Amino acid sequence: MQKRLATGGVVTLGVAAAIVLGTAASASAHVEAEASSTAVNSYTTVTFSVPHGCDGSPTTKLQFHVPESVIEVTPTVNPNWTITKATEPYTAPSSAAGSDEDAAEAAAERITSVTYTAKTPLPADERDTFSLSFALPDGKAGDTVSMPVTQTCEQGSTAWDQATKAGQAEPEHPAPTITLTAAASGDDEHGTTESTEPDAATATTASSPSTSTPADPDLVGRFLGLGGLLLGAVALVVSVAASRRRGSSK
Repeated sequence: MQKRLATGGVVTLGVAAAIVLGTAASASAHVEAEASSTAVNSYTTVTFSVPHGCDGSPTTKLQFHVPESVIEVTPTVNPNWTITKATEPYTAPSSAAGSDEDAAEAAAERITSVTYTAKTPLPADERDTFSLSFALPDGKAGDTVSMPVTQTCEQGSTAWDQATKAGQAEPEHPAPTITLTAAASGDDEHGTTESTEPDAATATTASSPSTSTPADPDLVGRFLGLGGLLLGAVALVVSVAASRRRGSSK
């Protein structure tokens, strides 16, 4: 009876572990995004991780849909994939109030999507990463930027485009999302901080300019010291020689 209970306990633990692991696997199986910077108005490189295919089917294409708040995107080369970009005409809202020259500079094309097409289909049990660089939009901390992804496989496809709402359960196919943070004080448009304070070396040089040159070595003193040593050595030799002569004459 005890053996049956023990066996039943092991089976129950095994089933529970399988459920937990299965849940963890499904939770981590989304297309995820990791940004190098999340500060508003900063440049960032977002790396998207694609961990699996479509229900066991290899992945052949990934299309990243660029939101309207992002104007220009630079995709990173992946040697296993070819890259294509779709664009549409874009005119900056501020161009209407500016000069004709400003309007001409502001009028351009906006990238609406970046598509990676596999040279060889990505097996369903293997993962790959894709990086896009762009400027995050203006806003406030807590705002989000979503970049939906359409994953196409040899059989079927998955649209990672569902919005995740606060206080609600995560959807089955959530869109990769970046949550903005406040800009650091002094951040420029490239997300780097410019300091108006001079560095330590510059400050030291500016506040304490050199007013004198290093003193030349006291060559005379050195020669006198060396001469004294030589005279002392000669006197010692003469004294030793004199002592030997007196000793030999006795």
